[in-house]
Amino acid sequence: MIVTARNPDEWQALTGFLKHYAGVEASTDLQCIGWVSDEEKKLAIVVGFNGFIGKLAQIHVAYAEGWHFTPRAMLREVFRYAFDVTKREMLIAVVNSKNERAMRMDLHLGFREIFRLPRMHDDDGDMVVLGMAKGECRYLDVKTEEVAA
Repeated sequence: MIVTARNPDEWQALTGFLKHYAGVEASTDLQCIGWVSDEEKKLAIVVGFNGFIGKLAQIHVAYAEGWHFTPRAMLREVFRYAFDVTKREMLIAVVNSKNERAMRMDLHLGFREIFRLPRMHDDDGDMVVLGMAKGECRYLDVKTEEVAA
C-alpha cells in the first residue's frame, strides 16, 4: 500500500525511516512516498525527493532490513509523482560506487551514469551521479493492473 504524509507525525515517520536506512537528512523540501507491506503492515520502502532545482530533483531510496524488491505499483507512483506531479524532466541519484546493490538496482531501473568523482564518497568510493530523464522512464503511462477484491 502506498502512503504519503498527511500530517507532521506521518512526515516525521517517513523522513525518519529515510534517515535510518539511507542516511538522508530531512530538508525543508523533502517529499516522501512510502510502501507499507501488506503482510506485516509495516513501512518497507521510502522514496524521498529533494533538491528541486530547475528541471530536476534528487531521488533517495531506503529499504527496511530484509526487504529486497519494489512493487510495480510503487515504481509507477514514484515516477509518476516525480515526472508528472512535480513536473521534473530529470531525476538524479548520488550513489557510492561501493554500494553495489544500489548501483545494480538503479541501473536496472533505467538510470544511467552521468559522471563520477573518484574517491569522493565514503570509504574512498567513487561518488557516482546517475540520471534518468522523463523520456527514458519505462514506468510512466503503464496501466495499473486490476486487483481482484
